[in-house]
Order: sequence, then C-alpha cells, then structure tokens
Amino acid sequence: MIELTVTELRHLLTCAERDLADFLTLTTVWSSRHLPDHCARVTDALARALDLPAPAIPPEP
Repeated sequence: MIELTVTELRHLLTCAERDLADFLTLTTVWSSRHLPDHCARVTDALARALDLPAPAIPPEP
C-alpha cells in the first residue's frame, strides 16, 4: 500500500504530465529532423495517445 495526501498525489501527477509534455516536444523536434514528411502525423498521433495538445512543429532548417 502506498499512502499519499491529495496534495502529494496532485504534485506527482503534475510532474508526470510535464514529463510527458516534454517527451512529446522532444519527439516532435526529432521527427521534424528525421521524418520531415511525416512529422505532423507522428506528432498528432503521439499527442492523441498521450491525451495532450500537440506542440508546434519547428520550421525546417
């Protein structure tokens, strides 16, 4: 059994959501470099799977 206060649980969930959002941002940058023709679709699919808004796709260099 794990005992947490509501405040501790909210903090942990906030941190987890931030980590997932950071991961999504990093994968968007990666896919824009390595899969430029599929970046938008990859980003949208990951955003839907993570239930997060899709970040802006970086411009091509």
